[in-house]
Amino acid sequence: MNKKHVLLSLSASLVILSNSLMADKKSVELSDITVTAQKTEQNIQKVPMSVNVLDEFFIEDSGIKNTREIASYVPNLTTMHGGSRDYFSRIAIRGISNTGVGEPAVALYIDDVSYADLFAFDSPLFEVERIEVLKGPQGTLYGKNTEAGVINIITKKPSNELSGRVNLEAGDYDSKQIMASLNLPLIQDKLFLKMSALKSKRDGYIKNLYTSTDIDNHDTLSLRTNMLYKVTDNLETSLILGYQKLDDDGGFPMTSMEKGKYKNATGLSSLDEFESSFNYKGDSQAKTKTSVLKFDYSAQDYDFISITSYRDMDNQSTLDGDFSPSKNFIGFNSRELDSLSQEFRLSSTNSSSFNWIVGTYFNNENANDETGYKLDETYANMMGVPLYSEDKMKADLNSRDIAIFGQSTIRFFDDRLGLTAGLRYEKSKRSMDKRTHTFAGVNTATPMKNMEKTNSIVLPKLSLDYYINKNMMVYTTASKGYKAGGFSYAVDNKELAEFDPEISNALEIGIKSKFPNLGLTFNMAAFYTKVDDYQDRIQVNPTTIMQANVTEVDIKGLEFETSYAITNNLTLSGNFGLVSAKYGDYEDSIANRNYKDNKVAMIPKYDFNVGLKYRNPNGIFANFEALHTGEKQFDRSNEKKVESYTVYNAKIGYEQDNWDLYFGVKNITNKEYFLDGFHDTTVGYMGAVGNPRTFNVAFNYRF
Repeated sequence: MNKKHVLLSLSASLVILSNSLMADKKSVELSDITVTAQKTEQNIQKVPMSVNVLDEFFIEDSGIKNTREIASYVPNLTTMHGGSRDYFSRIAIRGISNTGVGEPAVALYIDDVSYADLFAFDSPLFEVERIEVLKGPQGTLYGKNTEAGVINIITKKPSNELSGRVNLEAGDYDSKQIMASLNLPLIQDKLFLKMSALKSKRDGYIKNLYTSTDIDNHDTLSLRTNMLYKVTDNLETSLILGYQKLDDDGGFPMTSMEKGKYKNATGLSSLDEFESSFNYKGDSQAKTKTSVLKFDYSAQDYDFISITSYRDMDNQSTLDGDFSPSKNFIGFNSRELDSLSQEFRLSSTNSSSFNWIVGTYFNNENANDETGYKLDETYANMMGVPLYSEDKMKADLNSRDIAIFGQSTIRFFDDRLGLTAGLRYEKSKRSMDKRTHTFAGVNTATPMKNMEKTNSIVLPKLSLDYYINKNMMVYTTASKGYKAGGFSYAVDNKELAEFDPEISNALEIGIKSKFPNLGLTFNMAAFYTKVDDYQDRIQVNPTTIMQANVTEVDIKGLEFETSYAITNNLTLSGNFGLVSAKYGDYEDSIANRNYKDNKVAMIPKYDFNVGLKYRNPNGIFANFEALHTGEKQFDRSNEKKVESYTVYNAKIGYEQDNWDLYFGVKNITNKEYFLDGFHDTTVGYMGAVGNPRTFNVAFNYRF
């Protein structure tokens, strides 16, 4: 029986189970979910756009450990990465993705602060209240680098109660984790402090046959403090400080997607799943420090919020550049970044018929980037240069953005019809300085200095929603977003280094509905997006990578999510996403090919997940998940496909008032699947492999 039949059988079994329990079904209460997707608090079923929410219970029940794992539970959200946590992850929503150069199309926000760069998409998750995934262009309220959507993470706030929590986990691959949080009311009703810490370690999932050791060992430390001070009944201020350190070995730990070719190229007699052979192990480190200062003043008719943030990041990695036992070259990458941002928002309160929000935003970001390779023994001897001679490209990059925005909603006909209109003006400046390319310390290209480009853009939004009844809303939304332009520093040609913004215009129609008597929630959305000046990562030669505006892209798709409370104790949930993303007239002058009507690389044609969760008042808990990702094209040529795959997870537990005990298994069938990769003419296609089957035991204690 193939996996498609397995999934159909599983879905049928779940339906049969739900029908068998209907005889015992009583009135099931559907809880309301509050989100801040539009920067004001709203019931998720009343937001006229597609928003998926993972609350704190779902995150813990499913064992979601980091931002990368969110994608498995949200339709038309895809994550691609090279296995190295310090380096960029490619995130796609509805067919629009980040690339390895430039800026992202999906923005990550944590506690109202933008982490809008490629190197911030692999953060551990702990003490999280909820995760919101906003789909489609979010330019009006969020600005740059949100043309595909936004991932909005809200952590837990301090409270006026002494409380705490400890989480202990252990599993195979010698995995260990401890998470602890403490909430302290320092001054009753006035000053509160919440401190949280997470420490985890595990051995690598991939065996290096060359050294007979594991690679991809992970070591994580994350700290967060949040101090909240209620100055008056109307004014409160908070200070959030965060520190994160990721320390791994095996930079870009990939395995072969063509094991026969890899064995021939390396001389290996056998090669199993989750095995590779590198003469150089590599490493990966990432450190991030974050400071956030908030002021929130609430008056009778309006709220005023000020958010000031500063972030400092230092990422470094090295890797076996030829991904083989050959001692050819060692690759390296590094980025040092500091970012300062300020946002002011003024929004209305206490009105259901008319509400509004206005604001301003400023951001300044400085980055120092380096990339290149060191010649190992074979190549150094061949070229007659000292061992580990460096071919290095480096540059200082700056981005500066300033914006003003506003959005309002007015309701008619007893609030059944709503019209939302918004507008943002944003001015972006990008610069590159001190760009050099050296070999063994000698310039091989003319240095580039004081390169600048400035772009201004207007980002409108228009939405119409109508309530058929109090539990069913239909809507349509038109919006615009963009990904900023800039400079590619890994290219010697000054004309090729510059690229323009990528702009998307989208139309979405949808329905949001609840059926309380049935315990059912059902939401569906269809969308069309046109992307102009599409940015793509072009590998000119082994040492030259650039970002270029190559074509337009047409995207259309469908998605739905549903949750069915079979009883008060048993819930069936599911999501489905379908997307078609194709290039326009795409002339590749390097390969002398045209990719018109080819599918956009690494975008699954469909994905879905099904979950069955049981939790009763006596403390028994069980959760089963089937997470499926459809077939996708490996690159723009569409000559190699990445196979579809299904991952099955299960978790059981016993829960009491102040403690819980769980046992879980992920990837039950130990399926080997690939998240991203590249092609090498010698060893063939190499891919970043997903996690193998893992087991763990977890214990929670609360007071």
